[in-house]
Amino acid sequence: MNAPIQMAKKDLLSFFRSKSTIFWTLAFPLMMMLLFSSMFGGSSVMFKVALVNEDSGIMSSVFVKALNSTNVTSLVPFSNIKEAKNYVMNGRGSAVLVIPKGFSNNLTSGLAATIYFYSSEDPQVKMAITSMIKGFVDAFLEEYRERMFSIMIQHMPSEVKTEAGIFTKEQIVNFMRMLIKPIDVRAVSLAKSSVTSKTANYRKTSYWKAEGHWVTMMLAYSLIFSGMVSSAAFLSDEKLWGTVKRILVSPVSRWSILIGKLLGSLAVVTISQIILVALTILWLRPQVNWSILSIPIIIAGDLASIGIGFLVAELSPNPKAANEGVITIGVMIQFISGLYFPVSFLPGMLRVIAEAVPFTWAVRALDGLLVFGRGLEAVWTPVLYLIVTAIVLTSLSVALFPKWARIE
Repeated sequence: MNAPIQMAKKDLLSFFRSKSTIFWTLAFPLMMMLLFSSMFGGSSVMFKVALVNEDSGIMSSVFVKALNSTNVTSLVPFSNIKEAKNYVMNGRGSAVLVIPKGFSNNLTSGLAATIYFYSSEDPQVKMAITSMIKGFVDAFLEEYRERMFSIMIQHMPSEVKTEAGIFTKEQIVNFMRMLIKPIDVRAVSLAKSSVTSKTANYRKTSYWKAEGHWVTMMLAYSLIFSGMVSSAAFLSDEKLWGTVKRILVSPVSRWSILIGKLLGSLAVVTISQIILVALTILWLRPQVNWSILSIPIIIAGDLASIGIGFLVAELSPNPKAANEGVITIGVMIQFISGLYFPVSFLPGMLRVIAEAVPFTWAVRALDGLLVFGRGLEAVWTPVLYLIVTAIVLTSLSVALFPKWARIE
């Protein structure tokens, strides 16, 4: 094993001297983590809304305070509608919200109240913020009805006589509660309660930042980029530096050469995984169900990634094409493997392709362990698929190695 170890040592030293390889294995994943954590981390306001509050009552103040507390909108007060509309039309805000005079009086007098909402012309912004405002208003009115109902119950008699008969207070309460909320939708997470109870209110952040999917993302990034980029570079650099002939005439078998390349790539992937996961934990502090079962998934994914890198390098006409090829493949895979959104969101044919990609299985299995706290049932099928993929790809790279080595 001395020859493969020396080969791995040489490749590992060359890795730290290659700025481009270090970028794609370490810097690029970190940049993506910072980008998406800022987009989905829940700490930034999504919409700026120009507010014109013409009502001086307590209900309008409660409404504005509740809307501000969502952390989705930032309300910018204006004294008149014209200035507020100009603010949005100049691209500084997303919508105008007008609370007319009499809003509070109507609500407290049993009359219907009205608010006016002017949204941006951008169709995506319009759809998103309109849905958000309507959803907030529905939630606000439900809470308002509940509070009004609780006050009415206190003054309600024990029974009421009507032409249809005598109704008890309990019957009337149940009937009125049904009118307040005819359909009760109860959304229940299938994740283990030990995770969701801790993460539901964790810093009041979103799923992306509060749960272990960020750790899954960094591990998957290391599989996709660190493994493929380093293994392809370790082969193509031999052609680039003109050292292939010297390696082939040395008393080392082709298996020893590839094993050395594989060990060097494994070392790079392991280093990148340790660094990326450590920085993710320090930066985002996610709640994670750590499990030793994640180790076989990571190792099997590493081997599959390295196999793809070897194969791309051997099928490419030159070292430059090999390096560009693995980067292109990596960028494409990251968008269909479940890193940013569920695979079920993809259209039919693209979903079929995604299911064939080994990293989709790795992401799904890691999420099952780290986010949802599942057990062995979430691991053995993905691990088996990844191992079979790694064996097939590595065998193909071994078979193609002699032909690749002869190409000048």
